[in-house]
Order: sequence, then C-alpha cells, then structure tokens
Amino acid sequence: LPADSVVEENFWQTKDQVYGMLATSYLKLLSDDAVVRAIIWGELRADNMTYNKDRGGSPKDLVECNITDEFEYSNWAVYYQAISNANLVLESAAKVLERDPDFSEGDLSVVLGEMYAMRALCHFYLVRTFRDIPLAMHSAKNDAEIPDYVQVHPLVALNTIMEDLDRAETLVRKSGKADAQNLGRISRNAVLAMKAD
Repeated sequence: LPADSVVEENFWQTKDQVYGMLATSYLKLLSDDAVVRAIIWGELRADNMTYNKDRGGSPKDLVECNITDEFEYSNWAVYYQAISNANLVLESAAKVLERDPDFSEGDLSVVLGEMYAMRALCHFYLVRTFRDIPLAMHSAKNDAEIPDYVQVHPLVALNTIMEDLDRAETLVRKSGKADAQNLGRISRNAVLAMKAD
C-alpha cells in the first residue's frame, strides 16, 4: 500500500477520521457550486429574488424555462458528491466503534443522524428541481464501483426522503450547542425544518 496516501484499508480507524468525513460532507454543501444552485433552483425560481432581465444569461433562461442539458445550472454533481460522502459515512462509521474506544455509540448515532438528514436534504433539492431523479442510497467509492442509481418517481423519492428524516430526527442532537465544535451542525430543529419544507 502507498505510504504517502490514505487508502480505505487504513481508514475508519479513529474518531477523528469519522469527524473529518462529517466535516467534508458539510463542506460540500458550503461550496459555491452547492450554495449558488440552492439559491437559483429555489429562491430565484420561486420569485423570491429578481434578476436583471436585460442582462440575459443563465438566470433569465432558468426563469423562462429555456433549459437544456448543457444549461450551466443543470449540473447536479455537487449534490450527488455530498450524497455519496454521506452514504460512505453511513456505511462505514460503525467500524470505528471497535477500533477507537473514544468513539461511543452516542457519537455514532449523532453522526449517522446528521448524514441521514444531509442525504435527505440533497435528494430534496434535486427532486424539487428536476422531479424524476436517481436515488443514491449507496456510496460510490470509485468510478469502477458506481452503483446503478435508479431514476424514481418523485413520490417514491419524497417517501425515501421522509424516511431518512424520520431516522435523523431520533438520532441528531436536540439542539445545537454553543461550542465551536457543534455550531452549524444539523440538530433536531433543523430536521424538523427540512420535514416542513
């Protein structure tokens, strides 16, 4: 195995690695790609924002429904990257329980809850925007192992999203604590807000 990089056989050993993957998941949704798409797919299409109609370009095309697959904001990769990362944590974080005594069942439950909520939120943004979407319920560790994500009817997607949010609601923290480590993390109130949407 290469000594200068981390491979899967050497990963999922410590609590810090789990929290590193958790932070990576949050960073995906804080990227410019994800934030801009959330605003354009949601607020702009809902008439909660305005744009310069004389300027033309992508926002005008989106609002006027002149969308093709080459359209700048039709790329949903950043959301599927966040979903795949969440799936990887959901599938692998439990291994750390046996390997790191500092990582407890309680720690694992909170992390899993946040990942269920994050996967649900990403799927929700996608189904709200594109209607029929592929549901990604397993991680893609590399290009050769990409699972066959089946495109589903929006009601099937929404039912799956609600199942993830129901799981998350019972696992996440009741409310965000004021310490630096927990600020901005998904809490029970955040999950309830997602359910309301």
